[in-house]
Amino acid sequence: MLTFSRSALIAKNRRRPVAWFKEVKPAINGILTIAIIALVWHGYVSARVEHQSSSNGGSMSANASCFRKSTGRLVGSNKSVTSVLVSPDGLYRAFAESEAVASQSPGAPECQNTSKLFVSDPKSGGFHPILIVKPSPESLGNNIDLVDWSLNGHRLLLAEGVWQWGSDAGGIMVRIYDAESEKLSRESLVDEAFSRYVGKNCAGVFFPVGFSSSGQVVVTAEPYFEVGEDKPVEDSCVQQKGFWLIEIDTDTLIPAVSQAPDNYRVQHYAKVLP
Repeated sequence: MLTFSRSALIAKNRRRPVAWFKEVKPAINGILTIAIIALVWHGYVSARVEHQSSSNGGSMSANASCFRKSTGRLVGSNKSVTSVLVSPDGLYRAFAESEAVASQSPGAPECQNTSKLFVSDPKSGGFHPILIVKPSPESLGNNIDLVDWSLNGHRLLLAEGVWQWGSDAGGIMVRIYDAESEKLSRESLVDEAFSRYVGKNCAGVFFPVGFSSSGQVVVTAEPYFEVGEDKPVEDSCVQQKGFWLIEIDTDTLIPAVSQAPDNYRVQHYAKVLP
């Protein structure tokens, strides 16, 4: 049975949130704890996100499917590759890809994804894999969305999505890759940070949207509702949609959070190559 933590919920066949740095491992396995909710986050944040670079364009989502969107019919294997996202100083580059493999063999999954994040740095020159998200029986679908590079410090913000094809089960994890230390954030950053902020277990819906000019991670936070309910759950620590800032400090195990003004506007600092 696929289960999910209430802080990470997402739309059907999409995403979820996460935590501070651990050593990069070549693959992500195991059952993720995420909650289930039907909502689309891109529409909410896009209206208040400013793109500082004039070259921003192209897709930043590696999201492949074996099914035709209009009918849901199985059409075959597919692959999706993002544009290349370049750090403001041009020293680091990143892109993501997702491959959806179709099968009509008896007993085999109709569709399953493998998604990968690649980064190049001044030392190695070429791209090398940083994160590989493999399918599991509980979550056959996955994707990676690139969000932005920090203005300073060479940190990459991304969203790792997991879901089960043919169901509403799925979620998103906020991931932060520190390219200088070559470390990737653990999967409980947002949950731990907000729980520490309120002093108790915190239920909410969190999504990554960018960095502040001083290097804080910017996320949107929303109240958590049980499916079919019109009131947030009792331990929902967020009362309304808004922007929040997360202090990223490698000397602090659980980062501090603070609420941004209602009119806060997110800037993107990376350059996008075709």
